[in-house]
Amino acid sequence: MALHHPDRNKKGTKPMGGYVVLEDVSTSAQRLGQRTIALLLVSTLVPLLLAGAAIAYLRDAALTDAKTRLQTVLEVTVRHAESVLGLNGEIARLLAQELAARSAGRDLAERAADPALALRFAAIASRHDAVASLIVTDPAGTVLMHSSGLPEAPVRIEGMEALTRALAGDQGPILTRPYLCPVNGTLQFSVAVAIPGPAGPAGVVLVSTPADYMARFYANVRPFRDFLVTWVDVDGWQLSRREEATQKRTPMADPSWIAQALGAGTESATRLIQEGAGTAGRFVMVQRLARWPVAVVVSADRQEMASANDSLAAVILGVLLIASGAVWWLARSLRKGAVAHAALVESLGEADAARRKAEDQLHHAQKLESVGMLTGGVAHDFNNLLSVLLGCTETLSLRFRDDRRAQETTELMLRTIERGSNLTGQLLSFARKQMLFPVACDVGRQVERCRTLLAKAAGEANELVLDLSPAALPVRVDPTHLDACLINLVSNARDGMQRQGRIVVRTRARVVTPPDASEDLPAGEYAVIDVEDNGRGMGPEVMARAFEPFFTTKEPGRGTGLGLSMVYGFASQSGGTARIESRMGRGTRVSVFLPLSTEQDHEPAPLPEEPPEHISARILLVDDDATVRAVMAATLRDLGAQVVECGDARSARDHLATGGFDIMVTDVVMPGDMNGQELALWAKQQRRSLPVLMVSGFVGGEMNPALTLMEDIAFLPKPITRSQMARSIAGLLAAARQKAGG
Repeated sequence: MALHHPDRNKKGTKPMGGYVVLEDVSTSAQRLGQRTIALLLVSTLVPLLLAGAAIAYLRDAALTDAKTRLQTVLEVTVRHAESVLGLNGEIARLLAQELAARSAGRDLAERAADPALALRFAAIASRHDAVASLIVTDPAGTVLMHSSGLPEAPVRIEGMEALTRALAGDQGPILTRPYLCPVNGTLQFSVAVAIPGPAGPAGVVLVSTPADYMARFYANVRPFRDFLVTWVDVDGWQLSRREEATQKRTPMADPSWIAQALGAGTESATRLIQEGAGTAGRFVMVQRLARWPVAVVVSADRQEMASANDSLAAVILGVLLIASGAVWWLARSLRKGAVAHAALVESLGEADAARRKAEDQLHHAQKLESVGMLTGGVAHDFNNLLSVLLGCTETLSLRFRDDRRAQETTELMLRTIERGSNLTGQLLSFARKQMLFPVACDVGRQVERCRTLLAKAAGEANELVLDLSPAALPVRVDPTHLDACLINLVSNARDGMQRQGRIVVRTRARVVTPPDASEDLPAGEYAVIDVEDNGRGMGPEVMARAFEPFFTTKEPGRGTGLGLSMVYGFASQSGGTARIESRMGRGTRVSVFLPLSTEQDHEPAPLPEEPPEHISARILLVDDDATVRAVMAATLRDLGAQVVECGDARSARDHLATGGFDIMVTDVVMPGDMNGQELALWAKQQRRSLPVLMVSGFVGGEMNPALTLMEDIAFLPKPITRSQMARSIAGLLAAARQKAGG
């Protein structure tokens, strides 16, 4: 039996008073102190390490984000610079061509003194913020025309002789250095294009941009507080910058770093420069434009980029030193800040995308308006000239029909006149200034009617397939222009194939819902005409420019570059649009969208299969151009008609009041109290059964809707052949006699 010692407890310690309890508390306190010290060390060292890592990370993130934003700013600025210089160059080129054409046989100074031309120059300059003035000079630099008007004493632009010599070998566009305009004292630079003359440049067209354009355009754009953007030419001349422009025409102090950054022979490059002349303490990005000898430079202060996040890191360090528990709160705050920052970046991205889209639409509209003004302004007179030439040529062909050499000459003249007429029509179609006579017609039936012409356009080596919708697709368009649109699309598809291929013309219905709608394709029901081929296809760069006028990838002499632009113009003017889908090596599909109509298909009045040799009718001929009127009257009299000529609507109304006319042939665009459309409406109100044939070289829009609903009205675009006029008049007279007899 074991004995229990009374002086020992179960743990072997002596129970003397509360000794055991105090020892245990001391040990626990020591251990707690040690753990507390360790916890304090950990709470101090870990936040310090985390703070150091956070500082390094936040600084790198700030700089990386700033570089990305600076790159985005550079891309936007480069696109803006290319669009401004491209638009100015296009304006200068078109004006130079017009002045060269209008100055044939006339002195350039005499042509430049035309007040109407000065008003046009002023109107063009006022529509574009990037255009300070439009200037025409002679080769020596004397200002002949200025959009702001000329002073009484002659003024001269210095240095124009060297520019003229440069333009003698290259008609332009050429970019000038900054100079002070002698007319309005504005510091500006210009895009120059030579006006061709018989012995070199007859003069120069300058489209000028103010040096303070960048300051005004980017006044409210501040991605960084200390943000600069500059346009610099390859010689170091500052063309325009975001800061206020000065009246000094000095180059940059040391532009060599720009050339070194871009590299020799580099057409387009982007470089990030952190050190160098003029770049100390700044991040600088520079990119040279692809088509212009200009570099775009954007920069921001490097310290500013990192300062915001450095302050944030200091706050984080202070909070971590105060209490380790604040790390969790700070982490939660940082997360909230990151979410807010992401939302802000997304919002800024959406705003930037919307702004770029608006700028693209504005630039496209400005280009379209410029082309429309230039083409529409000359189309009427040009087509009147072609009408005279066509009428005289056909008269010569009939008079010398037995002379082989004369027939060869007249046939060549007729083909040339037809080419000029087609070119003018394509330009008007792209600019949406062509005359449309819309009627209700079924898309499938219209394609079927063109089967023979489409087969010829496709070529014998290619297979043409018509995949037409069995359902009716009624639209309200001009059938003649729809036929021309189809032929253009099939011809373009044929040219895109290297060997025997397959062209499919398909019609279908398409409902565009609000989520799929766009500015050029509103929600609604559409008839779609697809023209597909299995040819080479096109890349994204070509596809983006396919609808531009004069843009073509064909060899010189094989195309004008107006086919697809005419298709786009016709579709837009008809209330729809056109789209392109293509992949390299897979072929191309062009889709024309036309709004569906509720009207029934309109059957056009049948025309005689062969042009009549004789017309027995009394015709009232109305045209304000005496030469055109005389040629048309001679043609009608040769056909056996009795013709009464009128030069304006007033005299035409007086003759119509006397009665006795079988048909009225009238021009559309006429001066006076009535134009051709108003005269036709008045004549139909007086005598509903009177047939009316309307002719014009340029109208600028659709036919008056009231006229399209009337019977016995037809329209012919100038120039008009003898057979076209005879067939149209005979068809109208036959329809009128049939109604009168029925």
